Amino acid sequence: MTNTNYAVAPGAYLEEWIDEYDLSQQRVADMLGCSRKQVNEIINARAPITPDTAMRLERVVGIPADAWLRYEALYKADQTRIAEEQELAKYADQIDPEAAKYLRKIGATKATKTTPGQLVSDFLAFHRCGTWSAYELLNETASQGDYALAALKQGANVPIEPTLLSTWLRAGEQAEGFEAGRRFNYDPAELQRILPDLRARAALSDADLLNDLAEMLARVGVVFMMVEPPAKFPLLGMTRWIDKKVPVIQQTGRWGKDGFIVWTLFHELGHVLNDPRGEMHFDFKSEKQRNSVAEKNANLFAKDTLFGQGGMEQFQGHTSDRAIERIAREVGVSPGVAVHQMHRMRLLDYKWGNKLCVDLRGTFTRSAW
Repeated sequence: MTNTNYAVAPGAYLEEWIDEYDLSQQRVADMLGCSRKQVNEIINARAPITPDTAMRLERVVGIPADAWLRYEALYKADQTRIAEEQELAKYADQIDPEAAKYLRKIGATKATKTTPGQLVSDFLAFHRCGTWSAYELLNETASQGDYALAALKQGANVPIEPTLLSTWLRAGEQAEGFEAGRRFNYDPAELQRILPDLRARAALSDADLLNDLAEMLARVGVVFMMVEPPAKFPLLGMTRWIDKKVPVIQQTGRWGKDGFIVWTLFHELGHVLNDPRGEMHFDFKSEKQRNSVAEKNANLFAKDTLFGQGGMEQFQGHTSDRAIERIAREVGVSPGVAVHQMHRMRLLDYKWGNKLCVDLRGTFTRSAW
């Protein structure tokens, strides 16, 4: 049901009935057995419909008593909602415009800045928070400590907008893959054991790659899912945990290329295996990401797992697609992953190697992409 920006008092229905029968308020008061003042106050929403009054109105007007009581309850609820939305409206400017667009895109709201109270109310409902202070409290840990989400920046001093991040994370929680993960039993030893298998499968960038990787990880209790991001969202992926028991690797699929997706996956697996359980980490798109120990170790894990002891040295000096593809196949990685790392490490100009990258968008069917 669509909410209105007004509340209809039960007295409005009584007034319509009085006008229809061309009665005076005094005449109706006599019929109800009450004072004219009480009738006037009911009509003007200054007096509520009590159960006793509702029974009298049923006998006089013919509308059932429970209907009058429903009118009264709805009126009070609408009054409360309207007052609350007026209060919530002051927080509308704290919601990033891209977060609002994203909520409209996924059907979580129809509100815009022209109805700010409704926008904030829908935003809070999406996040399962009753008040704005509750939302802030639940998300404040994201900006504290060594693993702080909001502390990771793009460029100089530009934080990731908290409402944009929390909205994408909450969208992930509503995905089928996240819900299925609540029943997983994570086995770190088994994850460590299948790393060579994951690496081998990741070397073949075909239409089944992402689903196959998700199935392999699910068997050892790790959730891997792609969740469409808001526009201009600067993240590639994130690691978090369900009740500190089940690791969830949530990726945006930004740009859709196999190099970005596979590298991010193995970077996040480094966080899963080596960092404190329950911490949240994400892979930022900018090369100027925070240089923390956790990020350094995750990058080192991904490099060692994918490229081995030889690292990227074997690719130095090569610029042709044919040479890069040949070396990548010898190493056992996809050419797209090799190109991604060569670009990242400035071993290859960004205008080269792009034809070796495979677009994986639209190939993941296990969750929300």
